[in-house]
Amino acid sequence: MRNLFLAIAPVVAASAPAFGNDLNWMSGHWRAAEGGQVSEEIWTNGDGGLHLGLNRTVIDGEARGYEFLLIAVTDEGATYCAQPGGNEATCFASTELAANRVVFENAEHDFPQRIIYARDGDALSATISDLSGEQSYEFDWTRVGD
Repeated sequence: MRNLFLAIAPVVAASAPAFGNDLNWMSGHWRAAEGGQVSEEIWTNGDGGLHLGLNRTVIDGEARGYEFLLIAVTDEGATYCAQPGGNEATCFASTELAANRVVFENAEHDFPQRIIYARDGDALSATISDLSGEQSYEFDWTRVGD
């Protein structure tokens, strides 16, 4: 976890957030269940320019994966950092922000290189892909709480 905070410390320490609360549409508890698999993503609001997130996958009652997430927001944009399984964080810079949609990219990362979050009512989706979009996976959740 220490590596994650070292990676984003300079980003958070920068000037006051420009659109930190514009990403509050992501905040809440999101869940998808199919068969014996449950996927959850939980996001805090952007108070102080920092959204904190957690993702967990449970299959047949056993935790199979987790990821610590954060989005740090400054006047220059947003940086999304993911730390799957407690490993070293990988960060992605925002390239697009629209109402209920945000895109992050890191061309230097093997996969994914692009992460897109979008919300439609009580549905939140995350699409991860390479920059060409040829290799792509989508995750869909429904809001279950604040």
